[in-house]
Amino acid sequence: MPCQHKTGRFLIFAAMKRVLSIGFLMLLLFVVACGNVHQHASSDDLQEAQAHYDSGFVLLQQDSMMGAFPYFIQVAKKLEYLPEDMTNEEKLLASRAYYQMAYVFRRKMANNAEIDALRWALAYQRMVQDTTWMVRSSLELASAFSTIKETDSARYYHDFVTPYLDTVSGDLNDYFTAQLVLSDLYYDRHQFDSCFMVQHNTIAFKTRRGMNATNDSVSLGICMYHSPYRLEAKPYLLKVLDMQTGDLERSAIMSLLEQIYEEKGNPDSAAFCHSFNKTYVKAESDRVSDGMLAVKQYENYKAERDARLSALRELQQARKVKGLRIVCVVAALLLLAGLAFIVYHRNYKKKVVEQQEAISRDLQKARGTLEAKELETLFLKAEAIYNSRHNNKAKRILEVFNTAYPDALSQLKAAHPDLNDTELDVCVLSYFPFRMKEIADILDLRENTVSKYRTAIKKKTQTENFESLWAPFVD
Repeated sequence: MPCQHKTGRFLIFAAMKRVLSIGFLMLLLFVVACGNVHQHASSDDLQEAQAHYDSGFVLLQQDSMMGAFPYFIQVAKKLEYLPEDMTNEEKLLASRAYYQMAYVFRRKMANNAEIDALRWALAYQRMVQDTTWMVRSSLELASAFSTIKETDSARYYHDFVTPYLDTVSGDLNDYFTAQLVLSDLYYDRHQFDSCFMVQHNTIAFKTRRGMNATNDSVSLGICMYHSPYRLEAKPYLLKVLDMQTGDLERSAIMSLLEQIYEEKGNPDSAAFCHSFNKTYVKAESDRVSDGMLAVKQYENYKAERDARLSALRELQQARKVKGLRIVCVVAALLLLAGLAFIVYHRNYKKKVVEQQEAISRDLQKARGTLEAKELETLFLKAEAIYNSRHNNKAKRILEVFNTAYPDALSQLKAAHPDLNDTELDVCVLSYFPFRMKEIADILDLRENTVSKYRTAIKKKTQTENFESLWAPFVD
């Protein structure tokens, strides 16, 4: 019954520990839940964003930059929340929208806005490890920084993307863009020969494979025009007449040719190039106007986006703080409950131990009382034999001893084999409260002889008294 009671208490204690563990686990999950705002685009928003992107992309294909730009802004508005709450699909589409915004800015010569949009695109691409678009965005960033003469930043993005070029799915355009950026980096350091060599190699590579290298030739001509090889740029710049490009780009390049022809004294050719100037002025005016409009739209969206993300971050932080406060209160209550249970369990255990010790003392006391009575009876029997007129008193007393302790004498013999029969008799009689004279009388020996036997026994058994000698065998 006490064992069952103890087992029940143990099960209660184990259950309490399990409850506390589950409580702390639930608190941990509660903290995580409180820290997450979990506000993100719905499936309808994602579909609508995809539709906006597709519409903008169609307009880009039609060279309608300003018509396409607002659609990409709408894509970002539909998708952008805290990055950790956005799905990979949302991040991928948002990165595409920023990349296309950057493309518009590049065409409108809005370099700072282009760089900002490309950085956002690259940030999303890194989150989802979209390697192909990471390469493209990084190359465009390198080119944009090179345009505004921030060579260190251009070099950083060029070097970042170089290890990925061989892993991209065979898109040579990325490789050609990287080569163009490399030539720009040489140009910025006035290493013109290296710059021209890179571009010549690209042109030769494309020509051998039947690819159109017109744009590369014009790029080489522009670099040569702004170098000591200015007059040698003419044949490369003339390739602009074969280019499929906008009025702004064509007019700008024709203005370079105009200056070359004037220096060479060719007024007719210079006049022909100058005829594009009116178109250039109008195109440049439109470009500046469109660029300013696109940048303004982008800046307005940036302000709205940053305010929204900041509000979401503050809400998330507030929920975390609130959650932590609740957790602290509940954790304190759980801790107090646990401590109270531990104190209760310790007190209960102490009481159980005290009860067990009391029971043990009572049993020991009862056992001692019983043994004392049995021993008294044993001694009385031995004394009765001694006082009788019977012969062989030693033998009779030995029988009484063997009856009370059947194995004691044999165990003593086994423990101390060097004891002889007389010494064993002395050991048995010494267990009883016989005096030296009475033992001598029972064994028919002199008292001095019995004393010698007793001394020899103590020496052989290494004991101080006969009570210690018999203790292992008569308990």
